[in-house]
Amino acid sequence: MRETAALADWACVESQLPAGWRELAAEMKLVRRLPPHIGQKVLDIGTALRLVLHYVAQRGSMRLTVASAAAAGVADISQPALFKWMHKIGPYLKSLVAGMLGERPYGCSGWGGYILIAADATTVSRPGATGTTGRLHYALHLSDLSIRSVEVTDEKIGESMRNFGVERGELWIVDRGYSNPPSVLDTVRRGADILVRLNRHSLPLYDRNGERIDVPTVLRSATRRGRAHNLKVRVIAADGGQVNARLCWMWLPKEDAAKARTNATRGGASDEQDLSLAEYVAVVTTAPSSKLTESQVLELYRARWQIELDFKRDKTIGELDQLPTELPQTIQSWLYAKVLLDLIARRFVSQSVAIPPCGLAEAILPLTSRAAVVRPRRRALVRHATRLASAAHGPHAHHAA
Repeated sequence: MRETAALADWACVESQLPAGWRELAAEMKLVRRLPPHIGQKVLDIGTALRLVLHYVAQRGSMRLTVASAAAAGVADISQPALFKWMHKIGPYLKSLVAGMLGERPYGCSGWGGYILIAADATTVSRPGATGTTGRLHYALHLSDLSIRSVEVTDEKIGESMRNFGVERGELWIVDRGYSNPPSVLDTVRRGADILVRLNRHSLPLYDRNGERIDVPTVLRSATRRGRAHNLKVRVIAADGGQVNARLCWMWLPKEDAAKARTNATRGGASDEQDLSLAEYVAVVTTAPSSKLTESQVLELYRARWQIELDFKRDKTIGELDQLPTELPQTIQSWLYAKVLLDLIARRFVSQSVAIPPCGLAEAILPLTSRAAVVRPRRRALVRHATRLASAAHGPHAHHAA
């Protein structure tokens, strides 16, 4: 009975994978028939995928993974063989993640008809590292908090809008790391708009005559706290390209301004000018005023915090940043496998996905509002996805875990 349930659980995982996932593995030549005398142990990509997901879900113990697989009769392979799979399966997992990302949602009529996307990057470090090992460039649909795109790179690739597949009709909401002329112009050139927190040092602003704007003076021109202001500006790149934009800002209420000054001090700011400017929230957007007012622009920027919450959940609950490996290829496989498990968990809570009758009803109750329940129940869902990945190896895996 347990083995039957384990097979059913794995069928649940397979049912959430994108169509053609087996054919894709064949195209990428991941599983090839070898001569009989070699003693090939893995003859199906499904077996390899079970091993990899179990390895990642169980916090990266290759010894436990291969022992559980052998005990359950799934595959009798060695630790070096599993390591080779981790070394080469990264591009395949990346393709699976891309295939699982949802269809393009409709624009939000209340926000200028834009498709609203929050984007950012987060860092991970390998064991013993004192700096950054890799980055996840991550984009989130704000309409339903579904993942828009994920890209894994090494530490040499910094934050840039070129890391995302920007499309026409989208409004990308990003933080100071993207506050530079190349990111602004690259977004507009691809038919989208951008809303970015202003970094006055990396994003100089100009008036219509090409004269540099004194941003601190402009911000201090606000005479009323809590009121949104708007100024037409131009962003000019080093190659001569330029685009019209708006500077939208607000002088924070006294209580919020005091907190902002305190946070700036903790962040290392000691110059009085920097401390005084911390009392203002300033963003730059290429969205025209006919679509979004300055108040709407500032309100929208607050929604960017959703991606920070997603990073925090993925790292604290999903253990996204707990790398057990040091090689770049295996790090890529680890991260994409983590994202794949997260996407499977997200699908389990989606009302639009039909779940086969394999015991999931006991763990996942009917949902009426994803936004209302996904946060408190996210830990249980991730644990359930982990259990399903582990179930590939039968009852021995559950006991060992």
